[in-house]
Amino acid sequence: MSFFSNHPLYWLVGFAGLTACQEKTVETAQATDKQESTTKVTAQPMASKVPITSLNDSANQQLVPLLGGTWINTTYAAYLRKTHSPRQSDGHWGSSGITEMLLDPKSYKGDSMAMSLGASNHEGLPLRYVHLRRGPVLNSWSTTAEESGSEAGLLETSLRYHVNQADTLLYLDQRQKNTHRVTTTAFRKLRDVSGTGSTFDEGLAPFINGLLFTGSHLVTDSTGHTYPVRLLATGQVQGWPGYGMYQVNTDFVGPFHELDTVFFDINQKTQQEWAFTRQGDTVRLYAVQDDTVTYKRQRGRLCYTLVRQSK
Repeated sequence: MSFFSNHPLYWLVGFAGLTACQEKTVETAQATDKQESTTKVTAQPMASKVPITSLNDSANQQLVPLLGGTWINTTYAAYLRKTHSPRQSDGHWGSSGITEMLLDPKSYKGDSMAMSLGASNHEGLPLRYVHLRRGPVLNSWSTTAEESGSEAGLLETSLRYHVNQADTLLYLDQRQKNTHRVTTTAFRKLRDVSGTGSTFDEGLAPFINGLLFTGSHLVTDSTGHTYPVRLLATGQVQGWPGYGMYQVNTDFVGPFHELDTVFFDINQKTQQEWAFTRQGDTVRLYAVQDDTVTYKRQRGRLCYTLVRQSK
């Protein structure tokens, strides 16, 4: 907390006391961990407005690196940690459907920073901008959509954050203009992932990879041949003949998505997709079979067994 006490952002610390008095939750999404509960929907009248005052440039320069980066929905992250299965975790991100936020620190200009929202790990919503001005609530900043005439114009959105025991949570508040219902979703910042020049897949990938594949493995193929392989959090493959990159599937919209799968050399001539299961330090990769009548996917023969030796 020394960061805040030594800078002109002393007004930020009042947020914790303010939000503790707001007992407004009507409906709370189920989560795997009480501390990871992220999404709540409330019905409330329009908040009283106060004059918006721009922060000074020095204060903004301190906020930009704090807010900038990649943020993951905390309920979704909790399910991933619990199940180690993107397929089982799919849909466990609350009623907002927002799984990821990218705030680009290099886009900061004037008092605004670009903010990209990922919906259901499938597509991005219209680009928004967060405005680093004092709003009606401490530690809260309004956002505006790039396309004012789009569906995003039906929502008033804002960001606010809370620091608790060195853990920073960023909250996205989405307020329906016609019903005044507010959906609040909590996000936690991913380490070492910039919000600049990243796609949603690139932002989420190091976190998923770290849970499932990152580390040194002994790989045994279907012929019984064993060799060492290292898989990096960045998606790079070292020591696996014929492959250079891997990517775990997190988008389950459409047919043939009944299984957890991982791509090797996606979008390349050597592309290969395997279904996988994980038990402890052992990951097994299976061939996949698609039934074009039922549009369902089934697991085929065992192709590789990976036993993690170290992270």
